[in-house]
Amino acid sequence: MTDSADDLPTITILTPCLNPGPHIVTAVDSVRRQNYPKIEHIVLDAVSSDGSLAALKESDGLRIVSEPDNGSHDAMNKGLRLARGEIIGFLNADDFYADGVLAEVGRAFAADPALDVVAVGTVVFEERPDGGRRLLVARDHRTGDSFWLSELAFGASGFNGRFFRRRVFERFGNFEVAFDFSADRDFLNRLAVSDTKRLTLPRFGYFYRAHARSRTLNADKRNAEAFADEHRIQAMAFARRARASERPLFLAWHAFSGAKQCYLATKRGRPDTALRVALKMTQDDPLWLFRLPLALRERRAVRSAEEASTANYGSGRQLDGTTI
Repeated sequence: MTDSADDLPTITILTPCLNPGPHIVTAVDSVRRQNYPKIEHIVLDAVSSDGSLAALKESDGLRIVSEPDNGSHDAMNKGLRLARGEIIGFLNADDFYADGVLAEVGRAFAADPALDVVAVGTVVFEERPDGGRRLLVARDHRTGDSFWLSELAFGASGFNGRFFRRRVFERFGNFEVAFDFSADRDFLNRLAVSDTKRLTLPRFGYFYRAHARSRTLNADKRNAEAFADEHRIQAMAFARRARASERPLFLAWHAFSGAKQCYLATKRGRPDTALRVALKMTQDDPLWLFRLPLALRERRAVRSAEEASTANYGSGRQLDGTTI
């Protein structure tokens, strides 16, 4: 792999935010610490009012764009229009990168012009009251193409641990803003069923912070039903246009997501919603109940891979202080 700065591609990091709180400083600092010569970092602020961005100072590598948007995925689409880099990455305002990860990503892209996507392992942690950190799950995402669809359907997408060549968006389009929570998963599924060339590096490089204010990683899982609703809709859309070999998995994902949505709606005292969803599922796929055994098998396989990856990551590591 090349080490010449002239040969390395420019990497643009996009960070959408709205009242991100103090974690935004850690996120931005993790980009600044990267030992990489060609970084552009754009913070796409939806006119925050919490004062958190006052701690950030624009520099040669950091640009702050503050204007209204229609949600984080709309901001990400805006960032794609502004980005000057050949390689695009997405960093949440409450997360951070491991030191040196962008150099490895940049070298991988430089070494193989045919590469479309480079991924790194992702870690989810929460902060303890004493200021330390507790590992929740680590995912190495080192799976073959045949398993990537299962991981996207029945696990975590690891979207932020993936970096994309600009031409990927030119070919497959931007994020579908109709999906408030999972437009990134919809986008990755478009890639998963395509002939894009992908590489997963053997290292953990992206760290998700679970906390009460997070829309996606919060202890009470308050948005789980909304996620399940969007996943059910996506799954059926992909099933209708999938290759014959891929269709059973998308139909299993549809069944799993719909069943989860029905369960959550019933648990939360809305059986009418559960009945409406069940009727819609039956209309879309009369055999959806019979798809659940396959869905549960795929779910167990994904969970098993996550458990193995977490055990491997957690062995001998400490999540205290500022180092993971």
